[in-house]
Amino acid sequence: MSAAADLTPQGRAILEATRKFGGKDSHSLPFPPCKKYYNPYKETGERMYACRLHNDMRMKRLKKENWKWRQGEKNLDMFWTEETPMATKKKKIKQSTKHQKK
Repeated sequence: MSAAADLTPQGRAILEATRKFGGKDSHSLPFPPCKKYYNPYKETGERMYACRLHNDMRMKRLKKENWKWRQGEKNLDMFWTEETPMATKKKKIKQSTKHQKK
């Protein structure tokens, strides 16, 4: 295991993905990972299922597959429950946009 994988959450996530999806040498992924920032909500408070570049593609696939998460995929529902800070932020965004529309 590399020092980066020991120290950073991103390094640990990449190492975990490498183990799950394995490349030829178990040290690299068989596909290039996306390096764009993922945020569970758009500025409007709408849910995001991937980064801004891949969100539409992932939503189409989820709709086609009846909103089922694939094995090894992170279930993003945890970001949208009422108890999370992100859900609280979404409520504040919705409330502020309601006031702006009036």
